[in-house]
Amino acid sequence: MNDMPIIGAQRQQHLQDAISLSRNMLETAERGDWEGIIELEKQRREGMMAGLTEPVAVEEAEGVEDSLKTLMQLNDQLTGMVQRARSETAQQFTALQNGRNAANAYQSVSKQR
Repeated sequence: MNDMPIIGAQRQQHLQDAISLSRNMLETAERGDWEGIIELEKQRREGMMAGLTEPVAVEEAEGVEDSLKTLMQLNDQLTGMVQRARSETAQQFTALQNGRNAANAYQSVSKQR
């Protein structure tokens, strides 16, 4: 007997495509291509919606659950990467602002002399 979860071929393809897109999104995030992530997210969302439009049959539940767990894990990784990048960008912005403030203060003092 087959131990693999049963899942409809079309649904399986949509969910596998979503998983592949999620992996591509991680690679894209590693390159810092945030615009690329937005486009991949649109494609992933469309595929997931297509794969989940019909009710899940009892015999498909385990396979769908496995795919969704994988998607959630990949999404958690992506969310972590985005949060780290956002934090780094905020730190860079703060450093830039501090530099500008210091330059403005220096110019202000220089003009008073």
